Amino acid sequence: MTQMNAVLLAGGASSRFGSDKALIPFAGMRLIEYIYHNLNSNFDRVIVVGSKKDYSFLKEAEIRDDIYQNCGPLAGIYTGLYFSDSSYNFVCGCDMPFLNKNYFDFIKRERTLNPEAEIIVPQFNGYLEPLAALYQRSLLPVIKKEILNNNLRLKSFYPESRKKVIKEEILKRKFNLKKLFFNLNYPEDQIEALKYLNKEAGSFEKDRNY
Repeated sequence: MTQMNAVLLAGGASSRFGSDKALIPFAGMRLIEYIYHNLNSNFDRVIVVGSKKDYSFLKEAEIRDDIYQNCGPLAGIYTGLYFSDSSYNFVCGCDMPFLNKNYFDFIKRERTLNPEAEIIVPQFNGYLEPLAALYQRSLLPVIKKEILNNNLRLKSFYPESRKKVIKEEILKRKFNLKKLFFNLNYPEDQIEALKYLNKEAGSFEKDRNY
């Protein structure tokens, strides 16, 4: 099977959340730890893009500082792809804890079915989800061009790239999309996330006791 790495954008202080949401408690650990371990179980290598000082508790993680500072998640994607040794890389943020093995396997299959695509990106609620998507390392030059032109919109390089959009109607046959793409943007979102976690724990207990 073709090697595939994951890039985890650690971010930093969030204006909407009021603090670094990567550090909030989640399932008995920090949120970023939970997502990191999930990625580490499903990809060959995980590159965390963020401050080595802020995330030093991720003892086994490969942490890389942004090559281009203060340029947002676009620079994070660039940095992750730059340090990756894989042609194909799954990129996600530190605020979507319910991306799971079934979804990772699904998007890996989509890569096999669409070898010409430089981006494989899902659609949800009529919008693309660029931080739950697959990117080819060959995109580095076009992303760099956008950064140097100070065009820092996350999808600024999309028009020049070959995309495969996974339509929402296809995804919702396989996944609970509200949960899958749930992200923690505000402190109150922690309550909703806890409900999802408790449902998962309940399902696990039923399966174990069966």
